[in-house]
Amino acid sequence: MIDKQTIITLYRVNKLSRRAIARQLHLNRRTITKVIAEYETALQEEDPDGSLEALLSKPPVYDVGARKKRVLIPEVIELVHKCMKENERKRSSGLKKQCMLKKDIYDLVVSKGYKVSYQSICRYMYSLEKDKKESGKEAFIRQYYNPGEVCEFDWGEVKLYYQGKLQRFFLAVFTLAHSNGRFACLFRHQNTLAFMEAHRNFFRWAGGVPGVLVYDNMRVAVKEFCGSQKSPTDALLRLSAFYRFHFRFCNIRAGWEKGHVERSVEYVRRKAFSLNLSFPSIAAAQEHLTRVCESLNREAASLSTENKQECFEADLKALQPYIRDMGCFELAEYKVTKWSTICMKGSHYSVPDTLVGQCVSVRIYSEKLVIFYQGEKVAVHERFYTGGRWSIRLEHYLNTLIRKPGALNGSVALRQVPECIQKIYNLHFKDNAKDFILLLLYAKEHGFTYSDIQKVYEEQVRKVSRRISADQIKLLLHTLGESTNLFPEVKSEDAEQACRIEENACELLNAITHIMENTVGQHL
Repeated sequence: MIDKQTIITLYRVNKLSRRAIARQLHLNRRTITKVIAEYETALQEEDPDGSLEALLSKPPVYDVGARKKRVLIPEVIELVHKCMKENERKRSSGLKKQCMLKKDIYDLVVSKGYKVSYQSICRYMYSLEKDKKESGKEAFIRQYYNPGEVCEFDWGEVKLYYQGKLQRFFLAVFTLAHSNGRFACLFRHQNTLAFMEAHRNFFRWAGGVPGVLVYDNMRVAVKEFCGSQKSPTDALLRLSAFYRFHFRFCNIRAGWEKGHVERSVEYVRRKAFSLNLSFPSIAAAQEHLTRVCESLNREAASLSTENKQECFEADLKALQPYIRDMGCFELAEYKVTKWSTICMKGSHYSVPDTLVGQCVSVRIYSEKLVIFYQGEKVAVHERFYTGGRWSIRLEHYLNTLIRKPGALNGSVALRQVPECIQKIYNLHFKDNAKDFILLLLYAKEHGFTYSDIQKVYEEQVRKVSRRISADQIKLLLHTLGESTNLFPEVKSEDAEQACRIEENACELLNAITHIMENTVGQHL
């Protein structure tokens, strides 16, 4: 552009010849002649000033389309086409991961003795792919959905810090097509049980069931392909029969057929977990996710969604009635081993030691196991998905430990109780395991938990720093149980009086214990 303006200025103002301009600017005389010819043509137009202005502002255009390819000779082009055709054949045969990349095609061309650059191969293949895409463009028809008629489902992936470690989780996302109302559940695995529980949670949250649910070709929904027909899985048939909804599947690689939820997965993940990445538990992460979804369902992000709240409420009102929850579990039977555990997929889960050798029934959920014996629930465990792990409850082995108290100190069960209970044992009962076991038996028989023991222990530690006995904790547990069950609404004055009485009783008990310890020490 600068050279063009300079040429015209030297020719028009300075009255230099073409040869003088070429010599001064060090340009080819043909270039000078071409620019001056364009200038003289512009002066002969009806609007010479406008034509001259357009000439001076228009950048030079070079016709490269007519250039002959000097490196991409017909033999090289034929070889590239042959490789691309072979790639298409592999994709249609299910060998997508074994197709040749551009780098592989370039290496093949060079090995044949042709001298060509990698960039030339890439540019040529890109031009072919671009032409193919442009020739295959199609139009889409915007759809209208009645309230409560259609809901779309899809999976998404998210990574969160759980228990101090970065772990992968899966989002089960539902989107109502009429209002774009969203709901999402968080799971650690993308399996059939998670699929069923996600639907149950969504129907419970919405208070109803949509008429039709739309899925892509996910394994938890499609059992097998029979030509163009798709067979649903047993889990999907069970859900549709229980909750009375219809379902349909998208065509292969046709994500626009459920475009609402395709966009929702990315949108919900970004809004919920772009800032908050660390959670103490899965329940806390799920509560945060639910709050975010409810907030998104209320807000209007643009003019096209200004009536989103009304559309969402219309969706909820138009849903089919929700009856009750469906049991989303698998049922299996296991025999209790000599370790008083059941072994499922290489991991062990404890049951009461009185059931050794017996058969128990197990309800397998996506995140937990519930174990029954003769219709009575005997244990609940968090489910493991990796083998070689042990989930041991100390309370399941108390009957055995009362006969073998020496086995408590090195047991796996002791190392899996809460840290505070381990601390109580190590400080006060390490040399007297039997009293500790009797304390746990007392708590189990009277319905007290580890949290109750921790609470009364911390209260006793604040009052006295010497050794604490099992009888002291039992007494405080008994007092805790009475005050909780018998006086749920005690008045403030009565509460203060009860606290003073309790403190005096504890001081008296501590004094008696101190006297007994000194007496025993003198006799020894």
